[in-house]
Amino acid sequence: MNDKIALVSCSGLSPLGLVVRAASVELALENENIVAACITEYSAQPNNCSPILEDAKIVTITGCGDDCASVILNDKNVDVVKNISADIIVKTYDLNPLDAVRLDEDGEKSVDVLKKYILNELENI
Repeated sequence: MNDKIALVSCSGLSPLGLVVRAASVELALENENIVAACITEYSAQPNNCSPILEDAKIVTITGCGDDCASVILNDKNVDVVKNISADIIVKTYDLNPLDAVRLDEDGEKSVDVLKKYILNELENI
């Protein structure tokens, strides 16, 4: 995985939104070719996206079925190479984060599981 990857994640105010944001930011801090991108910034821009998405493969990380990140980027004609559903991954491991403000025990475990899953998926794009 040598290409620049932009993780555009859920910014919802649910426990899973917190998990998704934490996993994305941690991965960006731990890997120099990964950046965590803010979907709110892109939704606020009328006709364009931030330069951070230029020359990057874009991966959206979804917190719920609404998949806001992908919808917003699609409306701006931004190509997404992969969409990862955190909800499905967390449920697979029988985790249930409950706090939208602070990571509880299942929230911390969910971040770890999600990070490993994302890294594995990035190897295949």
